[in-house]
Amino acid sequence: MWVMTFAVLFVCTGNICRSPMAERLFQSRVSLDADVSVSSAGTGALEGWGIDHPSAVALRELGVAPEGHAGRRLTREIVEDSDLVLTAERAHRSAVVRMAQSTSWRTFTIREFGRLAEQVPLIAEIHDPDGLRNRVAEISAQRGVARANGGGAVDDIGDPFGGATDVARRAAAQISAAVDEAIRALGLPARVSLPAG
Repeated sequence: MWVMTFAVLFVCTGNICRSPMAERLFQSRVSLDADVSVSSAGTGALEGWGIDHPSAVALRELGVAPEGHAGRRLTREIVEDSDLVLTAERAHRSAVVRMAQSTSWRTFTIREFGRLAEQVPLIAEIHDPDGLRNRVAEISAQRGVARANGGGAVDDIGDPFGGATDVARRAAAQISAAVDEAIRALGLPARVSLPAG
């Protein structure tokens, strides 16, 4: 039996750079009216850690607060409780599927999800969780039909951990674009941007 809220999970390695950036950006851009929960986890999480400094800077520059995050380790239960799992890299997608094979149809890299969604018609805003689950199934059905130009590596977002702020900014820009594509692909209502201050 499905839970009422549509649950989106973002996954990376340490859960202190890419997946929390994606989680915060997604949360900040989806309408408050949408019945959606958003979380993140890491395959090798630095449990309890906040978002790393360069990624926090990049996130702030995109108008989103990085404070209050605590890294957590990915578990089978977390995966199984999610309606859509979006990962930073293909290796993370593989790790999720090994952990919970039954979720393979709803697990994608975040860039892959947007790419596959280009093959299905855009839809009007979806507000109900079952409609969102059906949309994920439609997009999943494009696997094996849509091809990635440049190979599967185009679906990965590189790890900025340990790099300079410019590296985190590049990753954040890629994540930001991919999050927007995911929101559009799902047909979720977007939140109206509020002026700063």
